[in-house]
Amino acid sequence: MKLHWGCLLCYVGIFFMALLIVLGLLIPDIEKDVSAEIRRRQRIVTSSVDNLAAIKHPISNPFLKAALEVDDEVDLMPKAGKSTEQGIPPWEEFHNDLTLDSLYSVEAPYMPRLLHSLATAPIKKATVFSPGTQFKILLEFENGNFAIAKPMRHKRDFYWAYNKTQQNWQDQERHTAEIASFHLDRVMGFRRVPPCVGRKVDFLNEILMKGKDDGLLDTMTWRGDDICFIGDCAPVFCNKNHTICAENGTLEISVCQKIPGRRPFHEEFNPWNHYITLRDKTSWKYRNICTDILKKQRITRGRFFLDLMELVLFDHLIRNYDRHHYFLVNRIDRNMSFVVIVDNGKGFGNPYEDDIKCLAAIYQCCRFRNSTFNTMLALTKEGNKLGDLVKASLSKDPLAPILLDDFFPALDRRLLMFINEIYKCVSMFGQEKVLVGEHVTT
Repeated sequence: MKLHWGCLLCYVGIFFMALLIVLGLLIPDIEKDVSAEIRRRQRIVTSSVDNLAAIKHPISNPFLKAALEVDDEVDLMPKAGKSTEQGIPPWEEFHNDLTLDSLYSVEAPYMPRLLHSLATAPIKKATVFSPGTQFKILLEFENGNFAIAKPMRHKRDFYWAYNKTQQNWQDQERHTAEIASFHLDRVMGFRRVPPCVGRKVDFLNEILMKGKDDGLLDTMTWRGDDICFIGDCAPVFCNKNHTICAENGTLEISVCQKIPGRRPFHEEFNPWNHYITLRDKTSWKYRNICTDILKKQRITRGRFFLDLMELVLFDHLIRNYDRHHYFLVNRIDRNMSFVVIVDNGKGFGNPYEDDIKCLAAIYQCCRFRNSTFNTMLALTKEGNKLGDLVKASLSKDPLAPILLDDFFPALDRRLLMFINEIYKCVSMFGQEKVLVGEHVTT
């Protein structure tokens, strides 16, 4: 893809984006000074399913449990289902299910009903959702629920090169990335990505005629017999070279549950932001900044820091360079809130290459939540690998297939890269220093 704005506009774009906001596949042998406990865990990775019980911390993810114990596919099919709160709409159950460590509980019995509702409920109103640099639509359903929709921009086989001509800040969001991120997050057991499902809409009757939004009406155009629009967002993404078209009148969209409130999140700057310019010689790109970060009480208080490390792992798996800020829930005291994983549209752009720099925060800090690390080890087990579980989960989405098959081995490959970095940290600093409890200690 070529931009026709000239070099000057490229630099201006980088400036404003900043304001707005290979390693081998085999885990190397553990060094001699690594504890026997870590060597035991490494053996568990390649052992049979029966040895899962040997892990000290039990796996709390019910989807992973089911996959390890029973030879059945994980079923996240958006369909009508029973709820424990009869008569209460599933989105209200979701709103009431917020916990101190996740957007929803492990059980979430309403989830099938919520996904089914997002995929099928009649749309009452559609307007441009302005926050952010790329195009989004705020949907209001006739049943009273609200969701954020992102349209299809590219075919499934389009990938981003992440090179000098296709730089990471120029990457366009993918509706499939939002859907896949929800499933990945749920399989990993984080439960910090809002529920998201795929949907096909009649663009004229379900979107355009459901609102009087100038951001849509004033940017209408045609490509043959197909209705297209430019939309209303940052000029680098909403222009004549980036039109969005409904094929035969039908538009694919991702539909993600909106978190209630006018300002549901509080944002904090991500110190490992990939948009930081190379001219900043004090940034993580030139030196280890972790010691400085751990001096900040607001970072080390509560669960923030270890949540941020898990967010780094998540972005590494989907290869997302767009995490310039991270978000906390305003409904929870900021000293207690977990880190929410939202706006994942720039993930899943290239399954063929990995970037070890995505793990910079982890190999600079060498701190990670022990229980999560054990879960990640379990997800490397033959026959129950992360890629297989995510593929099975995504196969139930109405727009399946969501991702190219090449993305699933990429997830497994990148997970091993992460585990390798943790083992390197353990060999240097010891298990107790690296694999810690729920909160970081300085």
